[in-house]
Amino acid sequence: MNPAHVFRRSLAHRLFALLALPAAGAVVSGCLFSTSCPDNDEPITAERCLTWPPEDAGAGGGGGGSVDPLVCPSRDDATTRLNDQFFASHTVKSDGTLKDGQCCYATEFIPYCEGRPYLVDEVARTAPAIRGRGDAGWGAGTSSRPAVAEIAPDLRAVLAAEWTRDALFEHASVASFGRFAMELLAVGAPAELVEEAHRAALDEVRHARLCFALASAYAGEPVAPGAFPFGGAAEVVADLASIAARTAKEGCINETIAAVIAAEQCARAEDPAVAEVLAGIAADEARHAELAWRTVAWAIRVGGEQVRSAVEEVFVGLAQGAMLDAGGAADPRLAAHGRLAGAALAEATARALEEVVGPAAGVLLQSVAPGFHPGPEQGLSAPAPGPAQALDSWR
Repeated sequence: MNPAHVFRRSLAHRLFALLALPAAGAVVSGCLFSTSCPDNDEPITAERCLTWPPEDAGAGGGGGGSVDPLVCPSRDDATTRLNDQFFASHTVKSDGTLKDGQCCYATEFIPYCEGRPYLVDEVARTAPAIRGRGDAGWGAGTSSRPAVAEIAPDLRAVLAAEWTRDALFEHASVASFGRFAMELLAVGAPAELVEEAHRAALDEVRHARLCFALASAYAGEPVAPGAFPFGGAAEVVADLASIAARTAKEGCINETIAAVIAAEQCARAEDPAVAEVLAGIAADEARHAELAWRTVAWAIRVGGEQVRSAVEEVFVGLAQGAMLDAGGAADPRLAAHGRLAGAALAEATARALEEVVGPAAGVLLQSVAPGFHPGPEQGLSAPAPGPAQALDSWR
């Protein structure tokens, strides 16, 4: 059996067990989107379209009230709908134009990232990359190095850029988990969740060091992060519904996707050093995803219907997603070096959503009741062995 499939199946069943739910339930499906994080804060310019009128218009959907099938939604309404549909942060630059049952808009957007990025006003923030000036210990993450002597210079440059990008987002995740831990304290979360948040931050330090080490090997010079641009302050939210919604987005969805993508990259990587790094990252990201699902389940139980509604809105937006252009053909040489891009990345994301995120979201929303506090048999702790053990048999 394909090891990446084993990983996805194991992670899905692990999440069901964690939530004390049967391994069957409603599926939140129908979404395929690119999860590539931007290399900088510059938005992407593209035409975005949404089905019009919406399929639920006859049932009172689409924000309530009747809709005119010949008039596209306003820019503000379209922004909300596009953000939900494409799981990105949009700025609508034009009025809508009807095209074959869709309303299309000129937009600028910034995709949400896989993993747990550090977001400020919905924009993923990272430190700058510094090359050739020493790595300050950030490139000392692994004792083995990938074999680079026979790799073409152009491919080495691409691999250096890819691993630098990943390293910077792993580095930013350290800050994200630090903020998450403080927010858990602010809402009186159980000690176990706070402890796991700090442990996850240490995992991200290790991930960053591993990725910077690979980036340095491909670049042929040290690659390290500069100072992180906090901007003088880090906002800590103390509203349980907001924290739960963001955790659903950044953790339940993005980190689950990140775990599945790392597992698929590991399965295709031919270099043992790269495969070792990806196997460790996949196992850790699976635990981080579990932490997110446990946190959201706890928040719904203690926070009631307001929290549940905020979380449900995140997952409903995911369910309304649509097929996106994968961005053209990726270099076919990348897969052997543990990198997914283009259609391969979009397909891996789709599998994560359809086989893991969607089913888990469905059963969470159906079965986790506000006010229910589990006993030891339904505890918050991670259940039986799962993805990490599945990875042991890969190599």
